[in-house]
Amino acid sequence: MKKLLIIFVLLFLPNLSLADDFKSIKKKATVSNPKIIFPIQTNKGECSEPAYHAFVQKIDPIEKLDAPTGYGLDDRFDQVRSKFELYSIPCSGGNVQSCEIVKKIILKWAKADAPKRLKSGDLWNDTLTINLHINNPMMSAYSFARQLIEFTSEEEKLIEEWFTRTVKRGEHLMYGEKYGDGTGARGVPMSAHNHALSSAISHMQLGIILNDNKLFRKAFKNYEHAIRYQRKNGSLPIEVRRGGRAMFYQGRAMNVLTVIAIIAEHQGYNIWEYDHKGKGKNFHNLVKFFIDFTENNEIVFKYAKEMKAPGPAKDYKNQDLKIRRSSNWGWFYAYATRFPNHENIKRIEQWVKNPEDLNKYQLGFVRHYNNIGKRMFGDASWTVVEANCHFLK
Repeated sequence: MKKLLIIFVLLFLPNLSLADDFKSIKKKATVSNPKIIFPIQTNKGECSEPAYHAFVQKIDPIEKLDAPTGYGLDDRFDQVRSKFELYSIPCSGGNVQSCEIVKKIILKWAKADAPKRLKSGDLWNDTLTINLHINNPMMSAYSFARQLIEFTSEEEKLIEEWFTRTVKRGEHLMYGEKYGDGTGARGVPMSAHNHALSSAISHMQLGIILNDNKLFRKAFKNYEHAIRYQRKNGSLPIEVRRGGRAMFYQGRAMNVLTVIAIIAEHQGYNIWEYDHKGKGKNFHNLVKFFIDFTENNEIVFKYAKEMKAPGPAKDYKNQDLKIRRSSNWGWFYAYATRFPNHENIKRIEQWVKNPEDLNKYQLGFVRHYNNIGKRMFGDASWTVVEANCHFLK
C-alpha cells in the first residue's frame, strides 16, 4: 500500500518539493494546466460569499493609451480595472452571473482590439498601465470564467489572439539592461524592476492560456534577478531609492514576486525557497527587511534619499506606506499562510500579543495578521487577484 502511495505522489505531484531546483525550473518548466491560472476559490473567508453587482457598470474599450511622461499612469484604465473587479472578484469566488459579465466585457475589448499605444507615448508608463489595469486582471478573470461558464471556440480564438497582441504591446521585460553609475541600483538588471515584473506576469499568464511553455517560463528570469540582486539586508536596490515611497515600492515588488510564485505553484512548481547560491538572498530576506524597517524606519533612509521618482512623497524620512492597501501588503497574506512557523512570522506574532507601544507600521502588520481570511481588500491592482482569497494557502 505504501508503494502505491509513493507511486501516486510521484505521478501527480512531480514538481512540488520543499525547494525545487530553480535552474531546472527556469529552463524546463512546462504548463501542466492551461485552463487554470488561479483556481476558483470558494472556501477562504469572504470568498465563499461573492456579491453579484446587479447594476452593470459601463466599461467600454478605450482605444488609445495616453500615460504621462515621468511619474504616473493613464488613470482612465485604473477606473476600468476598478469597475471590472466588481465582477471579476465575485467571479473568482464562483459567482456565475459575474463570470457572464466578465465574458461580455473581455469580448468587447477583444473585438475593439484596445488599447493601442501612441507612437509618442511614454514606454514605461504606457506598458505598466496596460499590464496592471488590462492584461493581468483580464487574463486571470478569463481563466476564472472558463472554469465556470462556456466559451465557443470562436470566442476563445478572438480573446486569445487579442491577449497575444496586447501582451506584446505591454512588453517591457527589460532583459540585457543594467543600471549604471550614479544610482544606488548600480549593476542591477532592469529586469528586476517592478514594471518588468508586471510585464513578466502578463507573459506568464498568456503562456498558461496558450499552453506555451516558453512564454510561461519568461517570468522566472525576472524573478531570479529580483531575488539575486537584493542587498544582504533584503532591500531591493531599484525600489528603495524612491524617496518617501521607498517601502511603498519595495512592497509592490514583493507583491509581483508573490504573484509569480503563486502562479508557478498552481502549475506544480515551488519557487518560494529559491536562495541565490545559498547565501540568504531569498524571499524570506525581503520580508525580514520589511519587518526590520517597521521597527527602525531609518534603515531605508540612506537609500531613499536618492529621491528617484518619489511621486507626491517628497520627504524620504516619512515613508508613505498605505496601511490598508493590497498593493503594499497583499504579499503578507501569502507569506504568513505558507510560512507560519518562520521566525519572521514569529516576530509579528509577538506584536499581535503585545500591541502596546508599536508604531503605525508595526500596527499595520498586526492589522493584516488579524485580518487573514476575513475582510477582503476589494482591490487587486498589484496582486492581480483578491489577495485575501487567492493568496491564502
